[in-house]
Amino acid sequence: MAKAPEPATLVISLLAREEAPRLAAIRALAELCGPLERLSAPMAFGQTIYYEPEMGLGLDRRLAVFERPTPLHELARIKKQCMALEVSLAREGRRAVNIDPGLLTADGLILATHKYQGHRLPLGLDLYCELTLFFQRGRYRALAWTYSDYAGDEMTRLLALIRERHLWRLKRRAAADSGEDQ
Repeated sequence: MAKAPEPATLVISLLAREEAPRLAAIRALAELCGPLERLSAPMAFGQTIYYEPEMGLGLDRRLAVFERPTPLHELARIKKQCMALEVSLAREGRRAVNIDPGLLTADGLILATHKYQGHRLPLGLDLYCELTLFFQRGRYRALAWTYSDYAGDEMTRLLALIRERHLWRLKRRAAADSGEDQ
């Protein structure tokens, strides 16, 4: 019988112009996903103008990292909750915050989206996922479809720190499951 994959660390990207709606989203996400372990500093976002008509200029991204281990099959449910939260925080029909969940594993970062592209796998009706970054030979590797901000040094350094914590958590869990002392 095949072994189930280890649970992942939930990492949620929050893209916004103003901090107030982002903080409201983080509070709601903590209610849904459990305690927050880390909130990154704002990272400038200027790789695309895709969001500008809806959200305006001067966007930045922060990553919210959650303590609770997340089974991989939960990604679709979490994406649906994030989409509903975006709607609830919208102003005059425009999103104030873009909320994109992902799962960080020992091997890479998987992001969920509602936008289909040929390389994305279906999670459900109008929901897809992709391997965005692959961890190989000591660092994150971008793939042909990886967004440039995720492939950048600032993001990959941050994700490497989150990965270290994730691996520590897995090791601690394995020791507890085997009855070893910490």
